[in-house]
Order: sequence, then structure tokens, then C-alpha cells
Amino acid sequence: MKKTLIIIIAIFLSFVHPTLSEAKKSKHLWDYKTKHFNLYSKKDEIKIGEHYLNAQIKAFKKKGLAVNPKSYEKTRKRIQKIVRRLARVSDMPTLPYEVVIFDKKDVANAFCLPGGKIGIFTGIFDKEKGLIDKGNDSEVAAVLAHEIAHATMRHVTRRLTTYQSFGVLGSIVSMGVGSAAGTNWGNITNQIFTTSGQLYFPSYSRKYEKEADQVGFYYMTKAGFNPKAAIAVWQRAAVKAKKKGKTKTNFFDTHPHSGKRANTLYGYLEDAEKLTGKKY
Repeated sequence: MKKTLIIIIAIFLSFVHPTLSEAKKSKHLWDYKTKHFNLYSKKDEIKIGEHYLNAQIKAFKKKGLAVNPKSYEKTRKRIQKIVRRLARVSDMPTLPYEVVIFDKKDVANAFCLPGGKIGIFTGIFDKEKGLIDKGNDSEVAAVLAHEIAHATMRHVTRRLTTYQSFGVLGSIVSMGVGSAAGTNWGNITNQIFTTSGQLYFPSYSRKYEKEADQVGFYYMTKAGFNPKAAIAVWQRAAVKAKKKGKTKTNFFDTHPHSGKRANTLYGYLEDAEKLTGKKY
């Protein structure tokens, strides 16, 4: 009982007394690291990621849809190399990063699950409905760096910790992830993941999206990609989103697409140039 009380107090204080870096607005691109109380270990996160990746693969196979189609094998290997470059400069370089391509051309989206499992839907490369040019490494890196940042900043388990601290998922606090994957796993799914049409996307707050924008921009710059590609991607997203309906299966619906995001990243361009010594 005493241990539980200490945990509850620790969580409460982490919410009402943010760290200094949280309390002030980030002045520079590299000013993003903060301390957070998290009920989950990194091993737990890897288990969560594996669970949802396997669920997505099973859902596709059940519908007869291709997973890692041969026609995309060269692209997958190239993207894996891009991910390795990003991982090396990330805050969690040793995660078991893995790229899986799901052949569904009407879904323009990508995700990085806790623990580094990355899913890319082929619709994201579509010239009309998609978002990025699959032949442009910097554009691919812009999207994947953003998604990887969600994993390295531990957004899913930070959100789970928040819910659990207020009793939303109650009993799971005292249970391991393996146990939670049983009768209580649906609770986590409902709170954290969008599962429309058997598609599994982590959902994030605007605060976490903003953090992933900044951290992803930092990662791709450090990894040697052109950061202007990220600005171009978000400008494109803002334009294309106006033409899209609400489907909850494309990048425009699962990521806030205001033109302000591109403007915010543009404000970090000077810092990006300081990091690399290049003029973009």
C-alpha cells in the first residue's frame, strides 16, 4: 500500500510540476529532452509494439492483402537503411527497428510502434492521394523521423501512464504487459490506438505531435538529410488535407495538418544549419 501511494504521488507531481525545460518554450531545435515518470519499461514497450505489429500483419493476411510485397522489396531495403541512419542519431539507437510494408493503396499512412516497429502503407507513395515521393530519401526520412520520435519520446506509454494514474486503466498498473495483453488489452487499444477497419494506428495529443515534429526534424538533420524536405511535406499535407474526407486511415486524419506545423519547422531551420554547417 505504501509503495502504491509513493507511485501515485510521483505521478501526480510529474503532472503538476513540470521540469524547467517543459515549462518554457523550446528556444532551440535541440532543446527537447525532459524527464517523465513512466510505469512501463522499455522491454514492455517492445512487447506492446510486437503485439500490435503482429495484429496488423494478421489482419492483412486474413483479408488476403500483401505484407512486404516483392514489388516493394527494393524500396523496403532502402527505407530500412534510412531508418538505420535515423536510429543511429536518435535517443534510442538500440531498439529493434524493423520496417514492414503493407500493400494497401487507399491508406496513405505510416507508424512507428513502441519499441521501434515501423509500418508503412503503400498509399503514402501514391502521386494523387499520398504524401511523399518514395524516391526522395529526405522526404521518406522526414515522415519516418517524425514517427520514430513518437517511439523514442515514449508517447504511447507516457499516455498510458497518464490514464492509469487517474484510474482509467486501473488494475493494469499492478500487472505485467504479458498479463495486460489478455482480458485488459482491449482497454489499452480503446484508449491509445485507432483500430478503424482493422488498421492499428497509435493516436497522439497535439502536444505529442508537436514534440515529434521537433525531435524528428532534429533526427533527420543530424542524420544528414535535407530538413527542408520536412517543411515541404507538411506544406503539402496542409494543402492536400483540404481535399480529403474523414477516413481515419490517412496521414492527414491521424496527424494535425495545419500549415502552422511547416511554419514552426521553418523556424528551426537556422538551428539545423548550425548543426550541420550547411546552408539549406
